[in-house]
Amino acid sequence: MQGLCGGEIVIYPPKDSEFNSEANVIVGNVCLYGATSGKAYFRGIAAERFSVRNSGAIVVVEGVGDHGCEYMTGGCALILGLTGRNFAAGMSGGIAYVLDVDGSFKSKCNPEMVELLPLNKPEEIAYVKQLLEEFIEKTGSLIAQDLLATWPEPTTRFVKVFPYEYQRALKQLEEEKQQIPNIINGNAQITNGKVKDIEDSIEDAEMAQRKLDKIKGFMKYSRQKIMYRPTEKRINDWDEIYNFQGVRKTLRVQAARCMECGVPFCQSSHGCPLGNIIPKWNDLVFHQNWKEALNQLLQTNNFPGESIYENIFAKYKFSLTL
Repeated sequence: MQGLCGGEIVIYPPKDSEFNSEANVIVGNVCLYGATSGKAYFRGIAAERFSVRNSGAIVVVEGVGDHGCEYMTGGCALILGLTGRNFAAGMSGGIAYVLDVDGSFKSKCNPEMVELLPLNKPEEIAYVKQLLEEFIEKTGSLIAQDLLATWPEPTTRFVKVFPYEYQRALKQLEEEKQQIPNIINGNAQITNGKVKDIEDSIEDAEMAQRKLDKIKGFMKYSRQKIMYRPTEKRINDWDEIYNFQGVRKTLRVQAARCMECGVPFCQSSHGCPLGNIIPKWNDLVFHQNWKEALNQLLQTNNFPGESIYENIFAKYKFSLTL
């Protein structure tokens, strides 16, 4: 269950089951990897690497395994139970609210990029309560019901996981809102007291392409989205594949979004541990090694399938072979 992009997922045990949901795994490893939007409610524990590289989805779960919320860049995660080790490693965006059941969460969280704060702001307390109410409505969670029965006392047991990078971005955004608006004056643009020549104020697209940021590209550049169409329609016109001019226009920008996720196998001859050649292919495209990029693509399916990656590969393969 990877790449959630909108919609809503609700998973809970059979209503006549007798086991405790908070003590049993209900979704497997790498669940919600790379999610970009939508909501997910899981009444039970998620296994390892839950919500890795989540960039916009809102998720509620009753516990997670090792490496939860790893490399998360956006969205929100509400964890109503124990976590595994190395939680929030490389997390640069989004927020996680974790119920510290036994006081051990601090020792399991990777503190390199995140700050652990109390849940004490009224607007955040109201938001967490809203998520709990939704969780009960969708799944009938007993854990959430117990928390709301004594609310707001349980807020003292929640820990807010807040990335330093995200704090800095929010602060910068707030400062920009308070700055004096840009003023166009004849052939000069006055910005914060500094005068720029009109020619300098127009962005050079070719220069911008050369200055692409490969290190933080995943956060800086938006994901290119195409409206989903059923397979039956796509195979009749092949529009996604024949749009090679549109693909080439944004190719390097999209390739720059691939970040080094911290797993060394990704850049080795063994490839991605998930069996995914996308990171290696993205790096080849970013460095304009087109021949090797094409060789990588020739290993993939020629026909557009249900997977978004199959669509992308087929489209780029056609573009590169022309």
